[in-house]
Amino acid sequence: MDKSAFLEKVREGADLIKMHIELGHTIRLISHRDADGITAGAILAKAVAREGANFHLSIVKQLSEDIIKDLARENHKIYVFSDLGSGSIKLIEDYLSDATVVIADHHPPEDGEITQENHLLINPTLFGANSVRDLSGSGVAYFVAKAMDKKNMDLSPLALVGAVGDMQEIDGTFHGMNLDIIEDAKSLDLVEVRKEIRLFGRETRTLAQMLTYASNPELPGITGDFRNAIEFLRSKGFDPDMKYWQLREEEKRKLHDALVIHLIKHEVPKEDIDRLIGDVVLIKLYREGDPRHEAREFATLLNATGRLNMGTLGVAICLGDEKAYNEAVKLVEEYKKEQIEMRSYLIKNWGSAVEKEHAYIFYAGKNIRDTMVGIAANMAINAQLASPEKPVIVVADSLEDEELVKGSARTTERALAKGYNLGDALREVASVLGGEGGGHAIAAGIRFPKSKIDEFVELINRALGKQLKEKREQDKSENTVSMEASE
Repeated sequence: MDKSAFLEKVREGADLIKMHIELGHTIRLISHRDADGITAGAILAKAVAREGANFHLSIVKQLSEDIIKDLARENHKIYVFSDLGSGSIKLIEDYLSDATVVIADHHPPEDGEITQENHLLINPTLFGANSVRDLSGSGVAYFVAKAMDKKNMDLSPLALVGAVGDMQEIDGTFHGMNLDIIEDAKSLDLVEVRKEIRLFGRETRTLAQMLTYASNPELPGITGDFRNAIEFLRSKGFDPDMKYWQLREEEKRKLHDALVIHLIKHEVPKEDIDRLIGDVVLIKLYREGDPRHEAREFATLLNATGRLNMGTLGVAICLGDEKAYNEAVKLVEEYKKEQIEMRSYLIKNWGSAVEKEHAYIFYAGKNIRDTMVGIAANMAINAQLASPEKPVIVVADSLEDEELVKGSARTTERALAKGYNLGDALREVASVLGGEGGGHAIAAGIRFPKSKIDEFVELINRALGKQLKEKREQDKSENTVSMEASE
């Protein structure tokens, strides 16, 4: 990645925002409703507020044409998009042509390039970054805020929460410019990054609950069975009612070793076992036992607000509002319950999934909320309902339009190595179906007419198959060139 060129683009964006602040303009902020987008919006809102300016922030599910039209009618002088916008460049240029626009995003641009001088795209993928692991949307927002004023380095923990929420360290390690954010946070003594068990619930769940609800990786014979989790812990000398953070360091190592042995005995793939231990970000502003103390639990708290269409509540939490935090804690219980029920539904009904040569497609109707389909797809992979060799796509009825469905696709690094790119495939299929689609290679989404589900199944399988064929031909060509060079 060309870091210096990226940071120069960041500086341009920061200067544009500050120019409009000096002119007394309200900074119109629009951000995505997941943890990465919520933290990105909060970072930019805080940076703007510190400059003494007014801002108007919206947390949105996606950037539809209707939303962009509504934004245009507001008639602001400047619009700043964070963790979205790269897939809506044409619409933004069409409807916001008279305004200054800054897009601070990490998703690969999907529909052309910025052509207007008053519009700016700040995106690390344009400088060689991997959108999945090198920098998240909140990370881009953080570098913009830092360029506005270095005192905004104290917002670095929020950027790390966003990165974790976006699974930038899915393999257990941070990469790319996320490492620069970690160094900024450490330099101010704001975070500690430890190598620990990465199962969710370090702060708030008992050990028994942590193992029962383990999903990344799942623990065969333990995940989903509270009684077995208790028996496993007691057999290893642990109090099931203790919490992970309460364990001594030697006890943590003992638990880690016991879990690794358990996974090996059950022939869990090595890449899943390797994810068990990895980078865990601890935020020093909060005490142990507080979900905001550990980045993954903080991100889950924010995701809950977004998935339940209360993303601005998540922003308020990021900005230090204790009342908002207490309200969100109650929401998380509903969110957790919904995930548990969703996992049970998937396991019971997976037999109805359509398995094609290159994908599994599971249509859930109204049984899974359309805001949860991405989580459901990950669950299917982690529960080993699907082979890690090919993508999983979960489709549910749209809550907003009964004539549409929404789908989310997820896969593994192993499948990516074969040549699959979910973002490209869903974007291609959406264009045929008259829908909207795109995203990352490893995680992507689509909306299309409900009447075309059967057509979607065939088209996505064909698109993914074409990707593998192209990858094989490319590999063959490269091998031929390599052999000729060696001769």
